[in-house]
Amino acid sequence: MYALKPILKPVEVDLPSCMYSMKPVIGSASQQSASQNSNDQETLQLLAAKQDKVLKQLAELREQLVSMKTELNLCSKPAQPAAAGSSGPTTKSAAKVASKPQKIEPINLSYLQDFVVNACPTNIPYGLLALKKLWINRLNLQVECFTHSTVPKLSEEALNFQKVITSLEPKIENLPRLKVTLIWKNVGTYTEMITSPTAYVPICGEVNILRFLSRCGPNEFNYERQDDLTEADSILDTCYLLINKQNVKDKKQVLKTLSSKLGKVSCFGGSGTISLCDIAATSAIKQVHQVLAKDINPNMAKLVTRVTAEIGA
Repeated sequence: MYALKPILKPVEVDLPSCMYSMKPVIGSASQQSASQNSNDQETLQLLAAKQDKVLKQLAELREQLVSMKTELNLCSKPAQPAAAGSSGPTTKSAAKVASKPQKIEPINLSYLQDFVVNACPTNIPYGLLALKKLWINRLNLQVECFTHSTVPKLSEEALNFQKVITSLEPKIENLPRLKVTLIWKNVGTYTEMITSPTAYVPICGEVNILRFLSRCGPNEFNYERQDDLTEADSILDTCYLLINKQNVKDKKQVLKTLSSKLGKVSCFGGSGTISLCDIAATSAIKQVHQVLAKDINPNMAKLVTRVTAEIGA
């Protein structure tokens, strides 16, 4: 190529002293290569350090899981053989969800947040009242009631429910407290609970709310510790469908399924102890009683009467 003389002569510029001085941004090719290699090495070292940290956390988690598995195996007791001459276990679903004897544990206070429940006055969440009475000596389920502008007037039944649930107080002082704000709102059959005011992710359906609260409350009332959790969940799902099916014909079919699960036993707990399934079923039956009164069989009616008398569901 032809060589050309410089067009511009070097110009000396006097820089002011008030400005910061910087090194040349563009250096030689060798300097750029060395700088890039240095940056790559630093990046690799950071990735290696993160990998070591993750592997260490996984190892600690594995040790915790092994420890928990060992404790669970030690705590579980083998089933006792049936006494000679006694009748075998019933085949009804209700007998399968009997609760195991539970060791009373301290309540985890980190679970006791403030929750908001939106419920329609025509679908009263009787399960809240039942839990309040069931936990009365272990946990103070404090309920405050308000009325949304979508509800012009409360029914007599809703007013009575509100009066009972707000006036009932535990006799034992200084119990852990779980606060629930109940807002009467036109949400139809889909009662909802808000667990976080910032992230609006509601828990829909009274049955699912009872599931959630059961895990937060005293461990001896946690439905997940029953003998047959699968059957208990099936019963709770049936109660959910009974409330939320819109067609009367579908509701009748669901009620028939629920009645078959109860069978001839006195309650879903099987052993005579009222369980979360009994509470959910009673609340569901009350909410559909107006349209399905003639379809409720005598044994299911006895269950509703008993649960209502004992814990007010």
